Amino acid sequence: MTGKSPILIADDEYHICEGLRESLEREGHRVEVAHDGSEASNLLKRRSYSAAIFDLRMPGVDGLSLLKQVTEGSPETGVIIITAYGEISTAVDAMRMGAFDFLTKPVDIKRLRLSLGRLLEHQALVAENKELRAKLDSGDALDLIVRRSSVMQEVCDTIEQSAMTDVPVLVMGETGTGKELVARAIHQRSLRAKGPLVPTNCGAIPEALFAAELFGHARGAFTGAVSDRKGILSAASGGTLFLDEVGEIPLSSQVDLLRVLEERSYTPVGTTRPVSLDARIIFATNRDLEHEVERGRFREDLYYRINVVPIRIPPLRSRREDLPFLIETFFDQLCSLHHKPRKSLTEEATRQMLDYGWPGNVRELKNAIERLVVTNKDRDLDVDALPSRIRAATPIPDVLTVQRGTSIEEMERRLIEDTLAHVTSNRKEASESLGISVRSLQYKLKKMRAEN
Repeated sequence: MTGKSPILIADDEYHICEGLRESLEREGHRVEVAHDGSEASNLLKRRSYSAAIFDLRMPGVDGLSLLKQVTEGSPETGVIIITAYGEISTAVDAMRMGAFDFLTKPVDIKRLRLSLGRLLEHQALVAENKELRAKLDSGDALDLIVRRSSVMQEVCDTIEQSAMTDVPVLVMGETGTGKELVARAIHQRSLRAKGPLVPTNCGAIPEALFAAELFGHARGAFTGAVSDRKGILSAASGGTLFLDEVGEIPLSSQVDLLRVLEERSYTPVGTTRPVSLDARIIFATNRDLEHEVERGRFREDLYYRINVVPIRIPPLRSRREDLPFLIETFFDQLCSLHHKPRKSLTEEATRQMLDYGWPGNVRELKNAIERLVVTNKDRDLDVDALPSRIRAATPIPDVLTVQRGTSIEEMERRLIEDTLAHVTSNRKEASESLGISVRSLQYKLKKMRAEN
């Protein structure tokens, strides 16, 4: 990987300095050298660098002093410390001060390249994260959806395609996958963006009060109705109503919602005059509504009414390629929120996070990062800093298990999804693994989305 600005090497041993420069220039990096700490200090004052490699012991200005100069004056520069074997404890102190890594002499060029590569990749993530922060400040929900995986790219494509219409959207996904963020992104790109977005958890509305909460009611409509009250549909007028956990609506109340969708009007409880519906409705559920229909717990006609544009958000365990960027994003956001120094995970800790199944999805990941930010003083967090449930995680096995009685169609769907997750959504690699053409795989994926 080539740095966007030069890499600075500072070492008072001439042959080491020039040998490192020659090796890194062969890799395509632009390199500047300083043969003592004072020269390096002057160069740091005049320009910025993507990375700096400092010898710990130099006459005049030593490596720790240069590290302090970098962290105070240009914290965007990553620093790698070179040290003698007997000074490892001092090098560890340098890591606590903000150094990215340290290497012992004699320098292993292969390890230096790996360390520098990780440093520059980390900086690329940080740069992307800064862009994300700017988008966060602008309030654009679509830009906050991490979509390095192809499955999440398809989710965002569907958001873009459906936003400018008023047709119902059904967002499906496990708890914590970000269904409300999807609804917000659709609303912000719709013709109703200037109107309100009204999120409502259907599971929190008592069955006896569902109609009154949805439609509003007149004074005296029922015991306790001491004044007129507008309902949720009225509050969303001109905008979007987000009905979360729609699978929790009791059967007796589903008829009322179906009538609203069919007639595009509603009548407040205790009145006789219908009111025209002037809101788009986005639905969300963590339940399998087809299964609920089969078991008689959700009306089939309502299901087809709300499932005009389906959007299925995959669980975090099925989009592991998004995890590193999500981790960086949450560290940046939460360190800033809690006024803490910027923290990050070691390579081993990151690998352990990737091995964990994340049953609570993105919400659980964010909570875990927040705990790490608040309860740890160190900047570089290793495996022992992780919650016990994550430390105990074992690598996800390359085995797909299905229960007896699973249909062929369901087995094929799960096999395709699992294969795509394993190869980080590379369709060419997935098609080769499955023994089918890319075109056939694309056809099956399109069919799966239509069935959802």
